[in-house]
Amino acid sequence: MPSKTDYERKSKYKAREYRGERGIGGNIVYAGDNLLNKHLFVHRVAPGGFDWGPDADDDRACQLAIALLAPLKGVDEAVENYHLFAENFVKRELTGETWTIKRQDLRNPSHRKQFMDREYPANTAPEPEEVGDLEEIDLEAITYAEEIALATKYEDVLWNRGNRRENLQRLTEIWAGTVDPAEDRVQRSYLYHMLSDVSSNARQTLSKNFETMGDLAGWVCYGRNHSHMDGISEAATRQIRDARSEFIRYFGGEEYIPEHDDGYMAFDEVVVDDEQQTLEATE
Repeated sequence: MPSKTDYERKSKYKAREYRGERGIGGNIVYAGDNLLNKHLFVHRVAPGGFDWGPDADDDRACQLAIALLAPLKGVDEAVENYHLFAENFVKRELTGETWTIKRQDLRNPSHRKQFMDREYPANTAPEPEEVGDLEEIDLEAITYAEEIALATKYEDVLWNRGNRRENLQRLTEIWAGTVDPAEDRVQRSYLYHMLSDVSSNARQTLSKNFETMGDLAGWVCYGRNHSHMDGISEAATRQIRDARSEFIRYFGGEEYIPEHDDGYMAFDEVVVDDEQQTLEATE
């Protein structure tokens, strides 16, 4: 399940209709009875405002595309597809001095898909390699486009359930030592997310045998014989091992998972000397 954003949880930009008007003072776009927010906090392309039609300024057409897409499909799709929507809808379909779009039309996937067939203008959203190191970034000041790039950059160690920006903040706190996931209590909701392929009976077994996420993660990542535990089958063992990456994300990196020793040795660690081997053969 992909992480959510504050915008998706709190947004009130849900007008039934959008309307654009050219005037002496500039281009105005309404969302219902209110002015449409420029959504510069999603991605800052043209702070100066909106434009539309064949002769529209590319950047301002892109800003309008972002402002229309974000309330409809969320910031992730707005950042990913605004450049296509700007060229193929904002500049080609909104040709008049005034225009009106119904929300239900733009929400229709088949209606929107016909305007997503060219990669122009260029998508200016930051790439993961273009954003700085997480520890040096003010998470309260970044745009959602930067947030998405950061989440992609650190996807191997970023917890992917709940709110994305809060997860990024949590990751910095783990690295700084102010948050220790090992102390968290094992919750069934966590097990359902991390071990979704494992049977409910096996998950219930784990919730009974482990009190903290540190104990559970150590067993999952470093345990030698998972199927030795009553209630854990060979099939469940394979699925638990496959879920190792989810625990690494929860802990912000493998190095933050506590060590675990269940007393079992791996097969390639068992050493039998020649004398003992001969004695066993004789017996």
